[in-house]
Amino acid sequence: MKTTTRLLFLAGTTVAAGNIPKPDFSIGLNFDHDTTAGSLGAAVPRVTWDSEELSVAGWFDVQGGVDSTLTSLRKPPETYLWGEAKRILPNRAGAVAIRGDMNANEREVIDWDLRANGFRNALGLRLLGCAGLRSNSLALDAHTVLASTSIDAPFGMPGKLVVNPRYDLQTRIPDATVGYSCKNTSLKMDVQQRRVTLSQTFGRGNRNRIVPTISTTTGDISLSYCRDLSGNGRVTTTFKPDDSVAVQWSDGDWDATIRAPLDGWFGMGDGSGVKLSMKRNVGVSLY
Repeated sequence: MKTTTRLLFLAGTTVAAGNIPKPDFSIGLNFDHDTTAGSLGAAVPRVTWDSEELSVAGWFDVQGGVDSTLTSLRKPPETYLWGEAKRILPNRAGAVAIRGDMNANEREVIDWDLRANGFRNALGLRLLGCAGLRSNSLALDAHTVLASTSIDAPFGMPGKLVVNPRYDLQTRIPDATVGYSCKNTSLKMDVQQRRVTLSQTFGRGNRNRIVPTISTTTGDISLSYCRDLSGNGRVTTTFKPDDSVAVQWSDGDWDATIRAPLDGWFGMGDGSGVKLSMKRNVGVSLY
């Protein structure tokens, strides 16, 4: 717990030691069929602020920030504080970083995220946990011991092989995802969920991508087609047989999704009909 608390403190010193960046203020417009309307309706004001990265005696680089969202005038805004410290190993052989996140409205627990990688990012380890401020305890999340490694494909095959083993400390059940990529084709297999995902990019500039997903456990199949637009825009269409068709369009600050079931397109008030979601962030300059 002391490590995480000091992390947040060190991140806060960047405000005094360096130039203070201005915060980002935006008003989100959220028209969503699943959104519970608060006292502000569809408007969701949000303020985010990230400090500049500061080197502490050449040993660690520290940074921190605040993310605050107001959804109702009857309750305080949802505010989260975060701080991070990282160290690059000599000769850039690897890196170690720890990050702490805390809900400012519930200042009893700090969630921490410890990551380490080495051998030019070919091997990595990630541990998640929490620190109890009242109980002065430090606990490891029983479900999130993660690792990753990237190696050349065996047997002289071209491409890269990426293995992400996971281990559940509570159930003692090992799990892993295995990925293989070569040029415009990638394949991912989830061992525990028995799900296979294939991705193939094609067309001029590789702006088109088709992604079929098959679950060998349930037999469910989905097929997605993605088209990159100019700038940061993207349109994705996902088809699930005997279920639904969904189209998502994102373009900068815009994000719109329409989902239509294949059976009964217009539900009679039971929530089973066509659903539309639109979100938009509007930046506002404070100074």
